[in-house]
Amino acid sequence: MYMEFYEKVDGLARAIGVTTSTAKKYYLLFEEHGYNFKRNQQGQLLFSQDDINLFKELMLLKNEKGMTVPKAVKEIVKDKVITDTTDITDITVITKQVTTVMTELDELKQLVKNQNEIIEKQQEDFKKQFLKQEAYIKDSLEQRDKTLITTLREMQESQKEIAASLSGEKNKKKWWQIWLR
Repeated sequence: MYMEFYEKVDGLARAIGVTTSTAKKYYLLFEEHGYNFKRNQQGQLLFSQDDINLFKELMLLKNEKGMTVPKAVKEIVKDKVITDTTDITDITVITKQVTTVMTELDELKQLVKNQNEIIEKQQEDFKKQFLKQEAYIKDSLEQRDKTLITTLREMQESQKEIAASLSGEKNKKKWWQIWLR
């Protein structure tokens, strides 16, 4: 898409070879017949290349025999679109697009909010599961340690008993050793 350039009234006058006051008279005649020109944000008239071509057509037509400027304007306007609806259409389309984007944005916000809630719930569940597993591991280790300590004590006691019985047997003489003395 190309960028369109606009001229103000003095640029229009130069383009069609008339004075600024004559150009004003011509565009007022067009507007009286329902043709609207674009205006900037300050309300100044802006003429596109199509508008300038319209005035050039007026310059040719007004010079024909029996033709006046008002008749020429009337003739030109009847063949053209009377109102410039592109701005209104553009604004309507843009408004619809903005509304659609805003609606989609709201839907996306809600979706993100829902997903965040789900993620938070999952994090809480994972935390509970982790704490549960951690408690189970701790209890299992404590139980293992208790069992290990008990087993070690039992083994130590058994070793003491075995050692005591072995030392008692060393000191104890056999029945036949008593007679040998």
